[in-house]
Amino acid sequence: MSDIVYLNGDWVTGNNAKVSVFDRGFLFADGVYEVIPVYQRRPFLPELHIQRLQRSADAIGIAPITTEFWHQLVLDLINRNNLDDGLVYIQLTFGADSQRSHLPTQPLTPTIYASLSPLSVHWNTPKPVKVAVLEDIRWHRCDIKSISLLGNIMLKREAAKRGAIEPLLHRDGRITEGASCNYFMVKQGRLYTPPADHLILAGITRTWVIQLAQQLAIEVHEEALNVNELQHVDEVFLTSSSREVQPVGQIDDIIVGNGQCGTITAQIAEAFHASKRHLIQE
Repeated sequence: MSDIVYLNGDWVTGNNAKVSVFDRGFLFADGVYEVIPVYQRRPFLPELHIQRLQRSADAIGIAPITTEFWHQLVLDLINRNNLDDGLVYIQLTFGADSQRSHLPTQPLTPTIYASLSPLSVHWNTPKPVKVAVLEDIRWHRCDIKSISLLGNIMLKREAAKRGAIEPLLHRDGRITEGASCNYFMVKQGRLYTPPADHLILAGITRTWVIQLAQQLAIEVHEEALNVNELQHVDEVFLTSSSREVQPVGQIDDIIVGNGQCGTITAQIAEAFHASKRHLIQE
């Protein structure tokens, strides 16, 4: 983690940051969060990330906080820490009550926490990885970036037991997303990704990849595929703020394509790297 973190108006070392045991985030996971990549001290797509943070906060009823505050917080966090490449983590909860109660007993001041952790930035397309098909056991408001990640963690652990880095989740056969990523699949030159409804957290990297694909004249369909179609896809890759564009070479026992990075995946990965270079050189 970073040396200096932000907590409720104070800048302190991480070890000295303290939150009340009555904080609703601690007791009930009653809060939301956001993660913003930083390349060479420049936040990547901060407007989209902050908009999503505000949407999540609105969805659970936390009072609005200005966009200007969030942008300045991100810049201050970068300036106070000696990291060129990192991940900004912001957590926003309803705040601390005077006792444990399912409903707040008094007006609360939201708890705001932010930190910066190291990010290992890659400039080549990563080696393909294995994922595991698992039933999506989580709640039905995955569009909210909730700090309640128990279901996600349980699914990640099960995927790891199967030798996979991520689960590929489905509900009644309909593919949704991963525990911490979105999925894209290529069939006959067309790119497919599940729609941005309440069953997935629409990643900012997902949104950016769709734009990059359209710039490359790749046909994009926001359409959920069925697990039965996995044997017939030509390419699969996942996206997230930390992994960017990650090729998938194997789904359970299914080898995707020839197990290597596909042509369209490589095109999109290179376009993503180009957008990072453009940010750094601005």
